Formats: sequence, C-alpha cells, structure tokens
Amino acid sequence: MARKYLALMRLSWGLSLEYRAEGFIWLMTNLFNVIMLLVWLSISQAGPVNGFSSADFVAYYMIGLIVRQLTAAWSSWELSFAISEGRLSPQLLRPIHPIHQEITVNWSEKVLRMILLLPIVVAVLILTPGVSLHVTPASLLAFAISVAGAWAIYFLADYCVGILAFWTTQATAFSNVLYGLKIVLGGILAPIQMFPPAIQSLLEWLPFKYMLAFSSEIALGQATGERLLFGLAAQWAWVLALWLLMRGLWRLGIRSYGAVGA
Repeated sequence: MARKYLALMRLSWGLSLEYRAEGFIWLMTNLFNVIMLLVWLSISQAGPVNGFSSADFVAYYMIGLIVRQLTAAWSSWELSFAISEGRLSPQLLRPIHPIHQEITVNWSEKVLRMILLLPIVVAVLILTPGVSLHVTPASLLAFAISVAGAWAIYFLADYCVGILAFWTTQATAFSNVLYGLKIVLGGILAPIQMFPPAIQSLLEWLPFKYMLAFSSEIALGQATGERLLFGLAAQWAWVLALWLLMRGLWRLGIRSYGAVGA
C-alpha cells in the first residue's frame, strides 16, 4: 500500500504543479477567514468580546486559515462527475479503492498551498502585538492529531456526498449544504464562543466544530485537560462513524452503478 501511495503522490504532485495557477486562485478565493477577521477586529475595538481580544481574534483566524486549507476537500465534485460521466469505470479496475486517488490529489495540492500561505500567516502572527499561542510538545501533538481528524471528518463527509451521485444527479447541491454548515457551525463565521451557551453545548456533539474550531482552540490554549481529551475522543468517534458510513454507502452504490464502460 505504501508503494501505491508513493506512486499516486508522484502523479498527483505533477498534476498540482501543472495546474499551480489554478491552486493559487483557489487559495485566494478561500480567504473568507481574513474577511471575518476584519469584521471581528472592528467589533473588538471597544474591548474584548466574550473573552476574545483583538490579538486573540488575529491568532484564531490565522490558525483557522491554516487549518481550513489543510482540511479543504472537493472529492464530492470529482466523484460526482466520475460517476455521472462513466469515468469511474476504469478506476474500478485498479487494485486500489478510488478514494485513495482522491486522498493523494487532495494532499499534494495542500503542500503547494502551504508553501504559499505559511510565510504570510507566520509574519502576521509575529508582527501582531499581544498574540499568544499555546506551544508545548503536548499541545503541538494534540494540534496535529486534531488537524488530521478535522481533515478526515470533512473529507469523509464530502466523499459520502459524492457517493450520492449513484442515485441523484444533484449530489453537488448537498456538497454546498455541507460547506455552508461548516462555515456557520465550524467556527469560520465566528468562534464557537460567540454562540449562545445552548448552541455551544450542542456543537460539542456535532461534527462541525471538529472541522476547524477545535484545532484553533488547542492552539490558543482554550482546550486543555479533560476538555482536550473529550474533544479528541468526540472528533475521532466522528471519523470512525463517517468511515463506516462511507463504506456502507459505497457498497450500496456500486451495486446500482451503470455507466459507459461499467
């Protein structure tokens, strides 16, 4: 499996370099975090908002920008087109599940995005007075695990949406719904702490918080001890649940698949 992944990664990296301008354009069109940062900076000029100072907002949205790029997924669009146009058929002949190709394409593009984005984020964090990040070996490990979990949750959820193309031609519409929920409930539109307490409690049990906000909270030192352990447990429970859902939907969908060359 490792050799197959290396081969797929080399192929995907070559495609990413070939379409690097497209990747840069996608990066620039996903700067919603920066827009919301400016909004919250204007609101916090009079003083902290629900415990967030202006420097806290800068740290939250800059870390969130990194997490969002690392966890971005678009497999539903690719899978939907592959199913509807019959391009999935030759992929089924390969000795590896089509999801692995989507994973390698996804991560090869992230490498290119991080090369462009990381210097900007680091410069902003260094130059902003009062920014404080919770940086310890344990917190860095927890942050890395949470980012991996955030990516897995959104990627698997998005892939499940793509699988719906076995039964409907409007699978991408569900992808837009998932993206909207991530924006509103994942901590991109506003930090989770800005929601009413009842909504915050509900979000502890839903997957959306663990797509972005949870990782930012770890970086800011807002998720430690029991809160950190609960968050990691809940996050990876959702990863397992979505993996099982994906496998179930795939088995059902592939039975009804029929396309040119299928």
